[in-house]
Amino acid sequence: MIRVVAKFQLKPEEKLPARALFEELIAATRKEYGCAGYDLAQSTEDENLLVVLESWESQEALDVHGKSEHFTRIVPQLVEMCQNPPMIDSFIQII
Repeated sequence: MIRVVAKFQLKPEEKLPARALFEELIAATRKEYGCAGYDLAQSTEDENLLVVLESWESQEALDVHGKSEHFTRIVPQLVEMCQNPPMIDSFIQII
């Protein structure tokens, strides 16, 4: 299992428009082959810090996701709504 944590520090004025884009991205991604989980969470300390928590059955499934129409269209828009570039970390589940 591959786990991905993607942190998005949004500009305050972009929070609502970004949420609509995240909803579209998440709905489409959850239908992808190999997606075991794709959720959006908000920091309890900073309402503009959103985190996408992803679970993928394989690296291949994650690679296909990165080339999908919805990902390549929506994620660049989300990046523009951020104060800083998103921070993305990947992990391999060991237990």
